[in-house]
Amino acid sequence: MLDLKKIVTSELDKTVAFLPYCAKPFEDFECPANDSHCERKNQRCIKVSGGECNVPCSLGKMVDVLKNHGFRKDQIFIIDSDSNLFPWLIKKKEEGYKYVIPGVACYYGIGYALDFIGRELGYSGCIVLLEDYIPGDTKHGVCRSISDYMHMEKTDKGKRTKIDDKSIRLIEKILDGDYP
Repeated sequence: MLDLKKIVTSELDKTVAFLPYCAKPFEDFECPANDSHCERKNQRCIKVSGGECNVPCSLGKMVDVLKNHGFRKDQIFIIDSDSNLFPWLIKKKEEGYKYVIPGVACYYGIGYALDFIGRELGYSGCIVLLEDYIPGDTKHGVCRSISDYMHMEKTDKGKRTKIDDKSIRLIEKILDGDYP
């Protein structure tokens, strides 16, 4: 059984986190780390590098929680594609990292990666699922199929997703040691 209290009290330096670029703002607000070519689909986040950003963003909220609990820049990965995430996780495993708190992805993203992350690489930890920013927006909600998800590898499809506030608070409680 995974001992979360032990991890956060004595092994947090062996923990990494991965967060998806699609939790950055879209349409309602503009992420200042976007560029005209990639739009949101990049690994840049001002907060990961220690800068100030006041744009409402669930990715930024999660980064705040991680940084406030001692995560360093090299422990946080913004996923722009699985083809970049997997080599990073392999490298981190070779460096002695053992846990993911949190991993954040959509249902198809995490379903596609769990075998690799858990079984092949041997990571354990906590996974948080994205939710639709606007649940009724079928065009821009979370991925609806594995095909939809796989097409995200090439471009930002404008998915309007976020990391739920309850999930952010749960990860904060876990990192505070307030979770059984």
